[in-house]
Amino acid sequence: MSKSQEEMHVWRKKIEMLGIDIKSLDQHMHNNRFKLKTRLMNRHFLNELDKIGLELINITGTFDGKVMVLLEAKVS
Repeated sequence: MSKSQEEMHVWRKKIEMLGIDIKSLDQHMHNNRFKLKTRLMNRHFLNELDKIGLELINITGTFDGKVMVLLEAKVS
């Protein structure tokens, strides 16, 4: 498993531990951003994502009722 796959696996587990139902999670390699697709996203989940080190960049809805959340890992 490559370093980026391991990192993706770790982030996926952390997000699942928050109780977020992940429909898909993709990583953009050129800017280290994550695109999360889910059914529900509220302020509580956004605050919890912030606590684990993911910063909200953008959030949009889709026609099929999903929410696309663009996240970026915070620089420590």
